[in-house]
Amino acid sequence: MTLAERLIFAEDISKKLRFNAIVSYIAVCYSLYRAFMKVQNGGIYRNGESMKKNKIALMLIVGGVLAGLAGCGKSQQTTGTPKEEVYVPEYKDLDLQIDYIGRVAAAGDTVYFESSSYDEENETSTDQIFAYDFQKEELKTLDYSLDQDESVYNIAATPDGKLVALICRTTYDEDENGEVTNWETAYEVDILSADGASVEKTIDLSPFLSPEQYVQEMCVDTKGNLYIFDGDSKIMVLDGNGTKLCDVQVDNWINDMTVSKEGDVYVSIYGDNDMEIRKIDLAAKGLSEKIEGIAEGYGNISFYTGTSKSLLLSEDGKFFSYDLGSGSREELFNCLEVDINSDYVQAAGELADGRLWLLLNDYDGSDEKNSISMVLIKKVKASEVTPKTEITYGAMWLDYNLKKNIIDFNKNSKDYRIIVKEYGNDDYSAALAQFNADLTTGNCPDIIDLSSLNYKQYAEKGALEDLYPYMESNSMKKSDYLENVLKAYEVDGRLYAVIPQFSVSTVMAKADKVGKISGWTLSEMLDFAEGQDAENIFPYGDRYSIFYFCIYNNIDEFIDWETGKCSFDGGDFARVLEFAARFPEEDTGESDMGISARLRADKILLMEDYVSSVQEYQMMNGLFGEEVSYVGYPNQERQGNLISPQGGCVGISAKSKNKEGAFEFVKSLLSDEYQNSLVSEHGSWGFPVKRSALEKQFEMDMTPEYTEDENGEKIECPKTTWGYDDFDMEIYAATSDEVDAIRALLETADRATGNVDDQLVNIITEETEPFFKGQKSAEDTAAVIQNRIQIYVNENR
Repeated sequence: MTLAERLIFAEDISKKLRFNAIVSYIAVCYSLYRAFMKVQNGGIYRNGESMKKNKIALMLIVGGVLAGLAGCGKSQQTTGTPKEEVYVPEYKDLDLQIDYIGRVAAAGDTVYFESSSYDEENETSTDQIFAYDFQKEELKTLDYSLDQDESVYNIAATPDGKLVALICRTTYDEDENGEVTNWETAYEVDILSADGASVEKTIDLSPFLSPEQYVQEMCVDTKGNLYIFDGDSKIMVLDGNGTKLCDVQVDNWINDMTVSKEGDVYVSIYGDNDMEIRKIDLAAKGLSEKIEGIAEGYGNISFYTGTSKSLLLSEDGKFFSYDLGSGSREELFNCLEVDINSDYVQAAGELADGRLWLLLNDYDGSDEKNSISMVLIKKVKASEVTPKTEITYGAMWLDYNLKKNIIDFNKNSKDYRIIVKEYGNDDYSAALAQFNADLTTGNCPDIIDLSSLNYKQYAEKGALEDLYPYMESNSMKKSDYLENVLKAYEVDGRLYAVIPQFSVSTVMAKADKVGKISGWTLSEMLDFAEGQDAENIFPYGDRYSIFYFCIYNNIDEFIDWETGKCSFDGGDFARVLEFAARFPEEDTGESDMGISARLRADKILLMEDYVSSVQEYQMMNGLFGEEVSYVGYPNQERQGNLISPQGGCVGISAKSKNKEGAFEFVKSLLSDEYQNSLVSEHGSWGFPVKRSALEKQFEMDMTPEYTEDENGEKIECPKTTWGYDDFDMEIYAATSDEVDAIRALLETADRATGNVDDQLVNIITEETEPFFKGQKSAEDTAAVIQNRIQIYVNENR
C-alpha cells in the first residue's frame, strides 16, 4: 500500500468509526470485569497490583478511548438568531461514593440506577440500586442485596412502577496454578416490590440461555412483557410470568433498546448507511422497516422514553424529541449550551411537567471516585437569563479536555460565555477552507483551537495575537512556566499559542549503541543505522514510515525560510530515499519475538514514543533492559525531542473584538487551580506546564507506597504496573536520579510536533511514489522535489 493510499485509507476509516459499537464493546468488557470483581482472592490478577489499581487502569483505558473519539461528532454551537426561549440547567450533586454508574431505569418521577462499590480492604464488590425521587428531591438506596457471585446486569421498570433487575450469577473453578477454569454464567430476572425492599417474583432464564451466553439488553413494554437480547442474534420476548411469547431474530448488532411513550419497544441497529431504528413487531415476530428521519449517520446516538413526544434522543451532544406519528424530529438543545459535558451523560428522560433530566457521571481521576450529579433542564424566557459577553471558540474538532475546560469556564465566569463553532465534518478540505476563510473576515472566532493545525502558518500570516503582553498585564511570569515549552510556540520571540499539558515525542536507543547523546543530525542517524546488522530500525519499519521519520520532523534542514533557499538536491534527501527503499513496502511487525526481546537482541534499533510521565519513563528503561539515550528525531541542531500538546492548544485571533475576554479563558488553562488538577497518581496524561505543578507531580511520583508482610512489617510495594507488548514491569516510587533525568529530557524539547506545511507533504508524497515503485532514480526524484518546493517557498515567503 502506497503512502497516499495509506492516507486515504486512514481518512476513510476515520469516517466510518462506529462510536457506539466501540462503547458497546467496552460495556461488554466492563460487565465481565464487574463479574471478576466478585472473585475474592481468586487469582484473577497475578501482576502484583491491587484490585484498586486494575480498576483505575480500566477506567483510564475507557477514558482514553472516549478521549480519542470525542472529536468524532459534528455538534456545533452558533450565535445565529437570538432565541426567545432557552434551556437552563439546575444541578443536584448526589454526593455518592461509587465506582461507576451502570444501567438506569425511570418510572414516573423516580429514576433508578445501579452501581458498585469496591471494598479495598476485603477485596469485595457490592452492587447497589439507588432511587432518586424528583418530587421529594430525595436519594435512597434500595434494600436489595445480592450474594458475592451475583451482579446486577440490567434494570427496567414495569408499567406499575416496579423495578425489574436482571441478575447474573457466575461460577468457576481454579486449577492448581490458581487460574480460573470452567467459567459459567446463569441469569434470572427479579421483580421487586414497589418499595424495592423485597423480591416479589423471580424468573429463571436458564431454560432460554446457555451458560456461555451474554445478555446485552433488557426492556419492558407497557404490558409488562420482557424483551431480552442475547448478545448474538435473538431477542427473547417473555410475559410477566416468564412464559416465552416468541423469539425475534436480528441480523445486526443492537446498539440500544427503548420503549416509546406509546408503549412499543424499538431497537437501534447499525444499517448499511446509518443507524437504523426499527420497531419490534410481536405479531410478525420480527422487526419493522426502518423508521425514517429519526437518526442521521453513525454518530453517538442514544434513545430514551419520551413524555411529550414518542422518544427522546441524543446525537453527537444534542438532544431531540421525535414523534413517531408525524415522523417529525425537533432539536431541543446542545449540551454545551446548558453547560453539560455530553461525554458524562449516562441517561436522560422527561418528567410529566416537561422538564428534562440528565444523570451525569464524571470520572476525573483525581480522587479515584466518580462525581455523580442529576441535572434538571427547563425552558425559560431568554429575557430571564443574565446576559454575558459571548466569546467564540473555533475548532476543527473540539478536544475532549478543552470541552470540559469550556464548560467549567462558562459555569464560573460572571462576564463571559464561550460559544463553540466546530468546523470539522466528513469533508476535511472543505471544513478547513471555511475555517481559514473565517479567520480573514469579521466572522473569525475569538479563540482558535490549534490542536490539529500548524500554528506557525497562521502566526506568520498575522492571524494570531501575541500572548506575551496579555501575560504581562495579568502578572503572569514566564519563569513560572517551562520556558522551553513556551518557546515551542513562539515565532520571532512572540507567543502565539499555549498548551496546558504536554508529552515529549522522542526516539530512544541503547546508550551503548549511540552513546549518551541527546540529539543527532540526519547524516549521523543514517550512519548509525547503516552500520548496524539489525532486522529493522523500528518495530514497525516499512519504507514509508522510515522515510516519514527521517524527513517530516526534519523538514527545516532542507528549507531555509529566511533566505528562501531549498536543498533537497544536496545529497542527503536522495540518501534518505535510497535508505528507506531498503525496507519492505509493508511491515506488519509480526515476529516470533516480542518487542522487548527484539530490542534486547539488537534485532531492532530504535523506539519512537510519547513520554508523558515519570512512570512511563521508568517502564521504557525497563523495556530496553539497559541504559537508554533519548536521542530524538534527527535535525541540524541535534535537538530532536519535540513538544506534543496534550489537553489542547489554543491561540487568540488577531481580528478578535474580545481579546481580553478570550485571554480570560487562556489564563484559566495556565492557572494554579487547573495546573494543579493535572497532577495525578499515575501522571499518565502528560506533564503540566507550570513549574510548581510539575514539581508536585514529581513529588507524588517519588512518594513510596507501603503494605505489610505476613509478619506485620511495613514493606514498599509497587505503585502500579506498566506494560508494553511482551513486557510488563512493576513501578515503584521514582528515585531522585530518575526525576532529574526526566527534568533534563523535558528541557531539551523546545519545538512543537506537527508543524509541517500540508502542501509540502503533498508535493513530497506525490513525487516520491514513482521512486518507490522503481520508476525514477533517487537523484531525479530529489531534483523534481527541489524544483517544485523552491517555487512554492518563493511564492509563500
